[in-house]
Amino acid sequence: MLTIIQYTLRRSRGAIIGWGIGLAVLAIMMGSLFDMVASSGDLMLAYVEALPEFAELFNMSAMSSPIGWLDVEYFSFVPLIIGLFAGGVGASLVARDEEAGTLDLILAHPISRSTLFWGRLIANTIIIEILLIISWASLLMTMTWSENFTIPAWDLILPFISLFNILMVFMTISLLFSMILPGRGMASMVTGMLVVAGFFITLLSGLVEELERAADFSPLTYLETTSAIDNGLNMTWFSVFTAIYLFLAILSWQLFLRRDIRVGGEGSWRIQDIKKIFIKA
Repeated sequence: MLTIIQYTLRRSRGAIIGWGIGLAVLAIMMGSLFDMVASSGDLMLAYVEALPEFAELFNMSAMSSPIGWLDVEYFSFVPLIIGLFAGGVGASLVARDEEAGTLDLILAHPISRSTLFWGRLIANTIIIEILLIISWASLLMTMTWSENFTIPAWDLILPFISLFNILMVFMTISLLFSMILPGRGMASMVTGMLVVAGFFITLLSGLVEELERAADFSPLTYLETTSAIDNGLNMTWFSVFTAIYLFLAILSWQLFLRRDIRVGGEGSWRIQDIKKIFIKA
């Protein structure tokens, strides 16, 4: 399994470097801008008073503190960006090689399906962790030259831990879709739609009363930023999301063990395979 993890990480080094640079630049830019915001407190207050609905939507009244600034200008949309990446990673975990016609050749070697599946899942989990660590470290780096942007390193890592759990849910949802939908493109697209829909539902739920109930089903609603720093992580929701993505991963693994490997191209709908698993159980 270690060989599979190492190979998957090597094969993904381009994505790690590209996404890592982009996320680092974004974090450094957002961290560096806080000094300008802190020096224009009266202007920010004027915006809040002149545009109360807009200010409520983006929680502008909290932007005077470092974590409040990150909550509004960073953690409000970074989950959307990395969530789309996680969806693509999950959909490609095994389906990419299957559609390329190389998965059957890989499995012809003395390697079990379980070893291949879990090795790649662990490697993709490490990739997401690396990207989050890069983002966290980049925010910390801006504190070395900023006069006002200061958050303890441990406190700052708590929102990223919460975000990691949510990203794992999106990745395993996409992985499950890749097992039951005809191709990874469709799986990635459906997951992307869920991520985008969850983003806007969560964003607008505070203003549109009809969306409040729908927001309860969006994983992004439970992202902890300021609350994690002030009160610590909510271990109940942390445990719930951990249980969800582990369940989705195990279900996807069982589907992978039972499916007939295609020799290339897209396949057909395999929703009935889920029913077979629960019948046998």
